[in-house]
Amino acid sequence: MTPDRPRLLYIDDDPGLSRLVQKEFERNGFTVELLTSGAAGVERLRTSNDVDVVALDHHMPDQLGLDTLHMISALPNPPPVVYVTGESEGRVAVAALKAGAADYVIKDASPEFLTLLRAAIDSALEGRRQKFLREQAEAEMRAARDRFEALANERAVLIREVNHRVSNSLQLIASLLQVQSAAQSDMKSAQTLLNAYKRVSAVARVHKRLYTNADVRFVDLADYLCGLVEDLRQSADQGSRMLQFLASQTRIGTDFAIPIGLIVTELVINAYKYAYPDGDGPIRVKAERTNDLITVQVQDDGIGVTEHDWRRGGGIGSKIVLAMVEKIGGAINIESGRSGACITITFTAVDPAPELDAVGDSLTSVLVIADSLVRGMATSDEARDEIEPPVLLLVEDDPLMRMVVAGNLEAAGFRVEEAGSGEEARAIWTRTGGVAAAIVDIGLPDCRGDQLASEFRASMPNLPIILATGYDEKVVAPGFVGSRYSRVLAKPYDDTALLGILGALGITGGTIPVSETGPALAPRVM
Repeated sequence: MTPDRPRLLYIDDDPGLSRLVQKEFERNGFTVELLTSGAAGVERLRTSNDVDVVALDHHMPDQLGLDTLHMISALPNPPPVVYVTGESEGRVAVAALKAGAADYVIKDASPEFLTLLRAAIDSALEGRRQKFLREQAEAEMRAARDRFEALANERAVLIREVNHRVSNSLQLIASLLQVQSAAQSDMKSAQTLLNAYKRVSAVARVHKRLYTNADVRFVDLADYLCGLVEDLRQSADQGSRMLQFLASQTRIGTDFAIPIGLIVTELVINAYKYAYPDGDGPIRVKAERTNDLITVQVQDDGIGVTEHDWRRGGGIGSKIVLAMVEKIGGAINIESGRSGACITITFTAVDPAPELDAVGDSLTSVLVIADSLVRGMATSDEARDEIEPPVLLLVEDDPLMRMVVAGNLEAAGFRVEEAGSGEEARAIWTRTGGVAAAIVDIGLPDCRGDQLASEFRASMPNLPIILATGYDEKVVAPGFVGSRYSRVLAKPYDDTALLGILGALGITGGTIPVSETGPALAPRVM
């Protein structure tokens, strides 16, 4: 289309009216081309596509306008046609519109004819312009969709390959743990290694399913837990125990599958150990979905356990379960009685974003497992000093990161009070009446970490405070930089650096230094 001077092809065998139309439209900014037959008009349009709009008369000597209109409509990308007829009967107009005309005008000798023709042609041109813009937008959308699909396919291949490699690496780690467990003469150390093997295997199983799934964002919960339960059954100390599984088919995001796998592993292992001290009995694992609510349940008919004892237990298993439940935004309910214990996990399923979160969560989970292994081996040493450990307040909203840091600090001889928000930290502060030092994340869900630290300082002016941040320390906490009793620690956490800062502030633990237990654990920033 020529935006400045649209080209009008006027086909009519009436020379007087044709010249009148030409004069009027050229005066109004059109380029007008006149032809006297339908055949000539069709040939003109076939050989060139520079015509923007056609006005076609109904009665012509060589053929009717309707026949010409059919031939024009059959051309590739034809211009819009305004049908001009002297017939006042509506059937001609209806036939023209059905044949593809954009509009029609009744031809007569009145001045209104040119006005109506101009309005019809302007409308046809606007319709063509809108069609062009629509087709252009659709073409751009198709191109964008093709690019997106190509990127999505590339991403899926990448994620599948990453999951394949992660799965292989985790399987290797699990195998090494199993071999090392078998080589241990100390039964407690062997059991610690075996527990770590089972936990790593639970994470590896997710990734094995990820790189074999068509959709890497999801895992079928029933298939996944069925395989996990079978592995736990085969690795049980006593094969006679009855481990039962019941679940309906439902998909969950991989960012839920890894925590759920670890939760079920810990609960089943715990039931194996403690539910039946005098014999064997059934352990049932159930999973079901009601709308968006997913319930996972581990039940036994053993001696039972109170919720207070389970939550307050010192074992790493219960801490892992609680951290993983918090990670998925779920809730845990513990029922116990003469008929046994039933632990129920509920959470809301949401569709995951197509990211690599599952890989990051897996690596963080492995760090948690490694941390439990370090602490399990360290606590088997009976030569610990009988010293009342200093109490630290750790305020960090990421449960897995908080668990790893707390574990390293406990292994270094501190007692740690953990809080996931400012509100929880204030409650601990009120209950304890103060701590030896506070480690506070700058970004908390309900307040800023430096503001919370200032509240603590109001009641204990010389309280040593370490602010943890992933940002520039001079920007996020200018008032704390250089203070005698304050330090800023860059995230991700480095336990060696953290212990060094505590030592510089005059605070040391009562047990072995973390450097003797292995390399520093540095989880990613969530």
